[in-house]
Amino acid sequence: MTVIFYIIIVTTILFIAFVILKVSSDNRNNSNINTGEIYGKIIKISSKVENNNSQYCNVDIELLSGKYKGKIITAPNLVAGFTSTSQYNNQEYAKVGDEVIVYLNLDSNGNIKSAYIYEIVRDKYLFKLTLVFIILLILLGGIKGLKSIITLFITGYTIIKILIPLILDGYNSIIVTSMICIILVIINLLIINGYNKKTLSAIIGTSSGVFIAGAIVIFLNSIIRVNGFTDEEIQSMINITQNSNINLTGIYYASVIMGALGAVMDVSMSIASAIFEIKEVRHKITALELIKSGLNVGKDIMGTMANTLILAYVGGSMYIIIMIMPYINSISTVINQDIIAAEILKTLAGSIGLMIAIPITVLASTFLIL
Repeated sequence: MTVIFYIIIVTTILFIAFVILKVSSDNRNNSNINTGEIYGKIIKISSKVENNNSQYCNVDIELLSGKYKGKIITAPNLVAGFTSTSQYNNQEYAKVGDEVIVYLNLDSNGNIKSAYIYEIVRDKYLFKLTLVFIILLILLGGIKGLKSIITLFITGYTIIKILIPLILDGYNSIIVTSMICIILVIINLLIINGYNKKTLSAIIGTSSGVFIAGAIVIFLNSIIRVNGFTDEEIQSMINITQNSNINLTGIYYASVIMGALGAVMDVSMSIASAIFEIKEVRHKITALELIKSGLNVGKDIMGTMANTLILAYVGGSMYIIIMIMPYINSISTVINQDIIAAEILKTLAGSIGLMIAIPITVLASTFLIL
């Protein structure tokens, strides 16, 4: 069994490494020539440009993909503009040796008229870090780690290929998100822990916590009416989706549920595992003692996980808080801002759902085990 286990681990690592490297390679080789987007590498700084409003450097870029592979072009390298003190903002966008994504402006004959740097190439480094994460997860987690990777791929695929397209196609975001989240809970917990009473307890607790969080958002949002997006984000979504009737409230609901799902699932599984372990050690424990022990474990988990949710949401909206704080004079004015109120509601709803999941998981586990 040990030999088979290590064969599975090595095979999985090699397969995932191949997929990651293949995706990275395909991204480079299949650059979109029709829009002039290709990969390139900055080989030297060619000249410096100054005017009344900005200063920047032109750089020579060797193209690494597409029909112009090997050709050297010149493009501006800048993030420029006035600062509040009327001094130059001379932030360089990329450095010599960096790989960049370049957009080419082509004439009717397909010749290059001009070019500009769109972004620095980051995918290959992120793919490598992902590979390290997967290897560590398998080596340290064993079969459970391997199962976790499978569930991660399932979750990511479901969100990108099913949930988001359904929302963009106009389906009810609340119903779609709720159904998909429950399905993900069931699939993930069954894959990781197998079909048993402990898994069933965690599924009941997680589904209940997520349902409570969603119900709080639906009810309270009908009163305070927030959508959690800035005007610029709303306009961007409308422009990208070409849908002026996009359901912003439904998208906000989806973000709350998806944000809380992981934490609630973690808590429910931890509580269920603790209760079943207690029963294994003390076969003659009563239902009341088991419930009390489960709630004590839940109290220890509750504080840290609530903080985890709060810090995750605050961290995600930090730039918005920084952006509006200089213009706000009182706490009440801050709280009444749509984007801030939305984040507070998201945090509190998720935390309450997490707390409710604890006693429900305890009761479900006790009932099933006894």
